Amino acid sequence: ADVDFAALRESVNQRIGLEESLKRKHFADTGKVPPPSTNIEQEKPINRPEAFGPVSQGQFLASMGIVQRVEKQIEADSTTDEQAYELYSALERLLAPDQMGERYKVLAIARKKEGLFPPAGF
Repeated sequence: ADVDFAALRESVNQRIGLEESLKRKHFADTGKVPPPSTNIEQEKPINRPEAFGPVSQGQFLASMGIVQRVEKQIEADSTTDEQAYELYSALERLLAPDQMGERYKVLAIARKKEGLFPPAGF
């Protein structure tokens, strides 16, 4: 299925919720001023989730260290030549632009956490 990642990211990154958005639209459409209890301008979201990406699968996996991990495994004394070839082939399939590397995308949705933001790979 095709996913519009840009629209999904934009939706997540909106700083107001759907209910608030509908309130604003209603007041704009009617020309009325919001009642005093509806303080739209001062509402600030607290630690709302943010969307990151999309990035290609190849870019994401590379930034997460897949190449170094596969190299380490291939260089291990216990890895046979056949296993090394299979590891290399799998790595190529995952990262190559003409295979899975550009066909698949990665999008992260996360809340800010000290030391963990932005999410790894983005």
